[in-house]
Amino acid sequence: MAKQPRALRTYEQVLNAAAQEFAQHGYAEANLQRIAERTGMTKGALYGHFPSKRALATALVDHLEAATDHLLGGTCAECGPPLDRLRSLLLALAVRIRRDIRMRAALRLVTETAQGAAKPPRLMDGVHERALELVLSAQQAGQVDPALPPEPVADLVVVVLFGAHCTDYARDGGDLPTRLGVLWDILVRALPPTRTAA
Repeated sequence: MAKQPRALRTYEQVLNAAAQEFAQHGYAEANLQRIAERTGMTKGALYGHFPSKRALATALVDHLEAATDHLLGGTCAECGPPLDRLRSLLLALAVRIRRDIRMRAALRLVTETAQGAAKPPRLMDGVHERALELVLSAQQAGQVDPALPPEPVADLVVVVLFGAHCTDYARDGGDLPTRLGVLWDILVRALPPTRTAA
């Protein structure tokens, strides 16, 4: 059954409050009472929308997964040189992470969970997979030296994106897209194109 407009607004308000709480404190330290206070609700009323802290976290991770599918599915195979497409993807992700509190909170949640798991979060895995495809295309197009192993280059792209995101907290929120653009320019200069025979 579809939610009524008022119930939907309350649901969205609770998710935003939960996102702020999880982004700031992580899962273990997140507190349902503070989430309720952020919304002006009682803790009991909060349970009417989400039965547990785990349910709130799951809703945020679901949001991250939907955003991941949208962003990774939006790369046009014929829209410019491969390195330009990879840069566009990274900047689109950085902008979305910066602007979307739910995405930032979910990213923190999945990163915390991944530290004890054998598999990286779906977003990181998806970015790595797309980066690898585009690095291989860049090597075929002569933008990147084919002697470089593509897998570690793709790893480096993932590290640049998520490392910039993680250190953004230390910079009081900073401007992730701008920082990532600068880091990307340095990275691309370090990836030599195919050398032509003299």
